[in-house]
Amino acid sequence: MRVFTILVILFIGTTSIAQTTVEDQEQQQSLELTEEQQKAEKKKLVQLAEQRAIRLQQELNLSNYASDRIKKVIVKYSIQANKVIQSNASVNEKTKNLSNIVYFQNEEFKKVLTVHQFYKYLKLTDI
Repeated sequence: MRVFTILVILFIGTTSIAQTTVEDQEQQQSLELTEEQQKAEKKKLVQLAEQRAIRLQQELNLSNYASDRIKKVIVKYSIQANKVIQSNASVNEKTKNLSNIVYFQNEEFKKVLTVHQFYKYLKLTDI
């Protein structure tokens, strides 16, 4: 009887260990999917930023250097904006954070664009 009890206890213990291992593997797979999704999302944001930079290059008559710097700024702030949008913050907090992102993006644009180009950019975005 003792041997049977010990076997049952060992069986229960190994079963719970196996379940924990399976759960850990499932959690790891879900994390990997999340990382893959983040990489795909970042790639999509970069593509959109490139398209926007090309459009701005044409509209504002930017040099290749200025266009490249603008693209980097757009990518940087697009990623930040996406994080804010995906967060669990309240609508008011999201609005405030997104407004700050737009403000700081525009401040960096001012460093790259001429005064005339910047005002033309503001007209394009209706800010």
